[in-house]
Amino acid sequence: MAAFDMTFDAKEWIRERGLPCHGREITFHLGNNNLGATMQIPSCASWHFPELGVGQGALGQHQGFRGTIADLLEKARADVEMSRGLYGEEAAPKFDAVLKQINRILYSESGDSGTVTLSVRDASGLCGVPADLMGCIALDNKFERSEAENMLLIPLDAPSPGEQLKTVDQIAELVRQATHVVALTGAGISVESGITPFRNPSDGDKGFIWGKFDAGKLTLQNFNGDPEVTEGWWKMKRSLRSELDGAKPNPAHEFFAMLEQMGKLGAVVTQNIDSLHQRAGVPAEKVIELHGHMRGLVCSDHKTLLNPVTFGSGKCTFCIQEDAVEAIQSAYSDSKVPLCPDCGCPLRTETVMFGQPMPLHAVDAACKAINQADLLLVIGSTLIVQPANELPCIAIRNGTPLVIINFDATRYDAYAKGLIREKAGEFLNAVAGEIKQRPECLTPAAPGQQMFRPTAGREAPEELKRMRVIQEGSRRGKDIAVNAKACGTAFFCTAVTEPEGDFELLEQSLAAMNADSFDIGKMLFSDGLDQLCIVAYIPDGYASILTCTDWLQAVSQVIGGTVIESTSTSGKLVVHASAHSHPIKLKDPGITAAISVLKDKGLFLAQDDEDDFIFGDHDFPLT
Repeated sequence: MAAFDMTFDAKEWIRERGLPCHGREITFHLGNNNLGATMQIPSCASWHFPELGVGQGALGQHQGFRGTIADLLEKARADVEMSRGLYGEEAAPKFDAVLKQINRILYSESGDSGTVTLSVRDASGLCGVPADLMGCIALDNKFERSEAENMLLIPLDAPSPGEQLKTVDQIAELVRQATHVVALTGAGISVESGITPFRNPSDGDKGFIWGKFDAGKLTLQNFNGDPEVTEGWWKMKRSLRSELDGAKPNPAHEFFAMLEQMGKLGAVVTQNIDSLHQRAGVPAEKVIELHGHMRGLVCSDHKTLLNPVTFGSGKCTFCIQEDAVEAIQSAYSDSKVPLCPDCGCPLRTETVMFGQPMPLHAVDAACKAINQADLLLVIGSTLIVQPANELPCIAIRNGTPLVIINFDATRYDAYAKGLIREKAGEFLNAVAGEIKQRPECLTPAAPGQQMFRPTAGREAPEELKRMRVIQEGSRRGKDIAVNAKACGTAFFCTAVTEPEGDFELLEQSLAAMNADSFDIGKMLFSDGLDQLCIVAYIPDGYASILTCTDWLQAVSQVIGGTVIESTSTSGKLVVHASAHSHPIKLKDPGITAAISVLKDKGLFLAQDDEDDFIFGDHDFPLT
């Protein structure tokens, strides 16, 4: 176990040497003949053995690892043994089976134990793989880091505690200056309306749902496969529904309805399923519900955006619309599980269960709304659950003021312009009163302290957006030029953020890149709500080896879409969003397909370092 005690602090490495351009996701198939191979997993990475059900989470969940595969399995075994005693004798056979499999790998004769899968997702790209494990790699992909991962790996300069705003007057002045306010709300905003939160709140709240019901059992998979779980899930929903029927919007909800009347509200992004924002007067089209809602019911075999994994074949289309009040009340009033009258499958709400994919259309809309904000208010959320915990990073990146109103600490407190430890309803009611007394800002922000306003000011929003696209493209172009020289490669495939699925902006990004790297071939990917846009560029000197038309056609065979306006040196590929095709999920397989074509043509160098460890981005040429 001594080798495992050798930690690998990712942030310390990054401070000293810099950060690779991409994250890295690797899957190994390992046998006991690999036990002596050494590897390193940085502290920011998550790792797990899927068959064994053991591993560790990312970003602060462990101290990193340097050691042999045997050491890692020993660590996994210790974790299983510790957990075995926490779940009682009923679960013991499952834990014993895992321990038996680990022991078989560790102590069987070479080649007799079969294989075990190890998956590592490393946002830093620092995960080191020794040469003798290269033959065990089943998957090795680079990926674009999320905004949260970028910020947590390279922290921004946080304001000193004395600079944070805390009073009603100060927050009211921030709101007066803003023209496009966006809210991100969690369970805490509705506690004052009498809604029980799912997770353990601060002292003084009335308890939590997962204290009464077993969250680990109430998964989508169990709902669809275990009648007892389906019955337990409905018992939980009936308990929540009885609270919703008696709940009323509180002053915190009404605050955003007031901003809508003033023309200041951009959007409300909420983790809640109670519809209290709409009931307070916020237009439904401005409420982005990350976890769905409880307004209607659908058959569990009816495939929708909020019921993506169906009970059976997915052919049923039965649903109860929210205006069918009597039918909905009947479903909740009976003690039995309500069944679909057409096919007999259980009915369900369009809410996100454990084990259910997130509604990517809502996530995309939330990202776009916060990207356009000039003030972000986070209320009643500890920002633990993905993807909501990544959304504030967009505001921080843009320089948008962030105000957090929450009793519990969050990972973003140090970055907040305003930090309030009071009940949201009481505090925002006071802010609303202050704004009503004096709605206009009397003291413009001082020079050098202007608020970031993508939709305000004398420059048109389109021009501000274009400037950001060009800035991102220019920065990427310089990085590509440096990497190409260091690696000796002539092609790069990457995703860009700012164009947001707009071909005109994506072509401007490409032009900005080519100003510094015109001799490097490129394929750029940009996702928006409605489509994934891809543009390709090949320098004249390589057009005889590979044309843009052939390159894009090969990618389209993997991710779909239509090649348009293509020549030997330039072209476009568009993939339209649909119920089964989400732009945000197609970038990585598209980039992998593009690189595969380059490798087949001998235009993309395979990793051939002579050192013992092989890292992402060819041993960090940028550093």
